[in-house]
Amino acid sequence: MPLTFRPYQPGDRAACLAIFDGNTPPFFDPSERPGFESFLERQPCPFFVLEQGGQVVACGGYGKEPNGDIVLAWGMVQRDLHKHGLGSILLAKRIEKIIQDNPQARIVIDTSQHSQAFFERQGFRVTGGAENYYGPGLHRVDMEFVPQ
Repeated sequence: MPLTFRPYQPGDRAACLAIFDGNTPPFFDPSERPGFESFLERQPCPFFVLEQGGQVVACGGYGKEPNGDIVLAWGMVQRDLHKHGLGSILLAKRIEKIIQDNPQARIVIDTSQHSQAFFERQGFRVTGGAENYYGPGLHRVDMEFVPQ
């Protein structure tokens, strides 16, 4: 089925929240939902969705830090579609846009231990972290992209 990568629109809110809820837990802590809701309302940075068959199946964005780093934000795939390559496509599309607009920027992410291996396979390396950062048993893993 063809995939469409496009900018987030307010009408995508319910689908993105459903994707968040379907990944909670283990990928997100329930306490993070209000922050994600606020993020979707404010849209403080570029945010995108991936559609398959006209349905939003993934979402994610990125923002610019004061030091010039580009940080990946709120990337997620519908839970029953994990391990189908959609996360890799969503990440590749975001990195492509970042490099197009900010070719010299360092690309970073803070994620959890549950997504660490995925990002390592995509060319990221661990730079730090903190235990129980997002919630009990949900550790923060800081990573940066190392272009191949």
